[in-house]
Amino acid sequence: MLSPHEIAALLLLGDTQEINDLEPEQLDTLLVHKLVTLEHGHDTGDAYPRLTSQGHSMLEAVRRIR
Repeated sequence: MLSPHEIAALLLLGDTQEINDLEPEQLDTLLVHKLVTLEHGHDTGDAYPRLTSQGHSMLEAVRRIR
C-alpha cells in the first residue's frame, strides 16, 4: 500500500516530465512496486524517474477517486 506522500509523488511524476527532488524513500517504494523506472539522460547521464504502464494505471485509478 502506498502512503499519501508516495501517492503525491506519483501524481507529481504524472504531471511533469522531470522531478529531481523526490524523497529517496518515496522513489524506492515506487520502484519496488514497479510504478516508476529510472531512465538515464543522454546528455548528462543523470537518472530520472519515469512512470511505467503500471504507474499510469495506478495514476488513472487515483484520479478517478479524487
